[in-house]
Amino acid sequence: MIAVNTQTMIFFQSLLLGAALGMVYDLFRVFRVAVPLPAGVIVAEDVLYFVFSGFVSFFFAMTVNFGQIRFFILLGEAMGFLLYYLTLGVLVMRCAQKIIDAVRWLLRLMGKLFSPVIRLFCWLGRRAKRILGKWNQNFKKAAQKNRKHLQRKRILLYNYFNKTKGISPKKREKIKRGK
Repeated sequence: MIAVNTQTMIFFQSLLLGAALGMVYDLFRVFRVAVPLPAGVIVAEDVLYFVFSGFVSFFFAMTVNFGQIRFFILLGEAMGFLLYYLTLGVLVMRCAQKIIDAVRWLLRLMGKLFSPVIRLFCWLGRRAKRILGKWNQNFKKAAQKNRKHLQRKRILLYNYFNKTKGISPKKREKIKRGK
């Protein structure tokens, strides 16, 4: 049997645990306000939160009450959560909403201020792409021309001696030069 003063201390601890779980839930709520999410992700977040709070409640009961689940522990956690949620939770969400709105406003302002610079860089990028594209075409044409030029030569190494037999030295020089 647990003494009444020990039960009271456990009840107050469970109130604090409920408030702490409310703070953790506020993290999810602030993230939802900041980043709009589809319904499936919100459900997954809620399931994750409830699994987490179930483990925390289990470990709390194991350490404080030797694993015995008592109604006043569950009641204390629920009351602590609700007290936080209805008092400090409201203030936290208002402040978070104002901060998120200020950050969004600042990002929009920065976008407006830097949009001319961004457009300039985009224009420069398009111009550079066009110039590099022309250079690329010129290099391809030069490579094809050089390939054709190499194929036009009449003398190749394997048939050089066959074609130059019986030809005067002057004509050999012309053949070597490719004329």
